[in-house]
Amino acid sequence: MQTPYDAALRALDREMDALTQVIAASSARLGEARMLHHALIDKIVDEARLAAADSRLVGDAYLVRARGERERRGAEAETAAVELDLLRQRAARQYAAIRAVESAADQFRADVRQADDRQQQAMVDDIAAARFARLRRLHQATPR
Repeated sequence: MQTPYDAALRALDREMDALTQVIAASSARLGEARMLHHALIDKIVDEARLAAADSRLVGDAYLVRARGERERRGAEAETAAVELDLLRQRAARQYAAIRAVESAADQFRADVRQADDRQQQAMVDDIAAARFARLRRLHQATPR
């Protein structure tokens, strides 16, 4: 049964689908940023160990650059995590809106069914009353 809420529900569903895709992309960015951050941490530890083991290797400039990159990647991961959290909150609000519209559509359908049931019951009552009145007139018109 069509309801006045169907168009709004379709629009909300399309928005939710788009939001789900954005969340998936954001989650992938977060995973990649964390992976790069941890890879840089491991590389810095390895390079520092190599530089400490061989006095001929000078890794100070590299380590400074790598630490800066590590900090940048960590900040990117944090930003991606915040963005993902905000998107998830938006998705929760969107889901609540969808549920509210679905509930209104369900209530509309129930109201229409109830109105139809009342109309059918009134028709049955009218038919029964007319039959009763006809039988009563017939019974009163018949001599005893």
